[in-house]
Amino acid sequence: MNAYLGTISRTACEAPAMGRVALAGSPATIRTTPAFAGVDASGLPRWREPGCGPSIRTADEIDMIRAAGAVARAAVDAALRAAVPGATTQRLDAIVEGVIAAARAESAARGFRRADGTAYPAASVIAVNDRLVHALPTAEALRDGDVVTVDVAVRLRGWHADCAASAVVGQGTAEGHALTDAASAMLRAATSVIAPGARWSDVAAAMQDVAQSRGVGIVTDVAGHGIGRELHEAPEAPCAVVPQLRERNDFTLRPGRVIAGEPTIALRPDGDGGCVDATGCARPGELAASLDGWTLRIESGLPGCYAEETIAVTRTGCEILTERTRTRIHA
Repeated sequence: MNAYLGTISRTACEAPAMGRVALAGSPATIRTTPAFAGVDASGLPRWREPGCGPSIRTADEIDMIRAAGAVARAAVDAALRAAVPGATTQRLDAIVEGVIAAARAESAARGFRRADGTAYPAASVIAVNDRLVHALPTAEALRDGDVVTVDVAVRLRGWHADCAASAVVGQGTAEGHALTDAASAMLRAATSVIAPGARWSDVAAAMQDVAQSRGVGIVTDVAGHGIGRELHEAPEAPCAVVPQLRERNDFTLRPGRVIAGEPTIALRPDGDGGCVDATGCARPGELAASLDGWTLRIESGLPGCYAEETIAVTRTGCEILTERTRTRIHA
């Protein structure tokens, strides 16, 4: 489940709030996890309780996250198998809820509260086409060619894992399949770089290079995140090179750190000049709030998608804790 970092041009009563949302005309930030406590004067994240910042996990703790990850992956896969023409995303969400309940786990999305106290009502986030970020499941039927992302966050015995995957409904189009393939390729590029001593900016650059080569745009207002006892922990882990990462938020990977990597992309409008600007940073994509109070849409109306894995840094590389067959990748 993405951590939202951007700005939307909506009033406070219309704006969804999951992750940090700086509302137009207001300096206020909205806290969406018990740990996050806004930003300091320099723009750096502040964390409410000791121990909620970047943490190094023990082998036993990673085992617990891995167990939660197995449930999250099973739920994502079951829902995507049911993503056929005529199915509704509410039906997919019910499938997710059933898988989680059967494992005696909990959805970490359901009950996630925004600043006004409103709780997220569904077991999962299910994006369709341009309804991309924190999208509520609906009764609308899926159609051939829709691009669907199922995002499941699981809490099991007090530990969290986060997983998402995308697919094209029915036969679809070459453009849709290329989009979902690009998100997966960005995650593969990330895991090829994640290793002790690597900087996150190197990981972000590897993902950005894939997006540029595949001709897709990057949604820079959302980011991956640390994960463990809380769903969203420090550090923020963007999927592209952005100014704040270069200037102050970069970090070095250490064995035992666990990150939810989450490349979020969209088709680019014709003639937009590419996804990277002259400074080497990703061009920001624009998001707009929907009337349901949660869903953020791609302002261009073009489809988007994302992929997500919970990844542990090992002594020699990394391990994907939410993959169907867990994989250790050696640097």
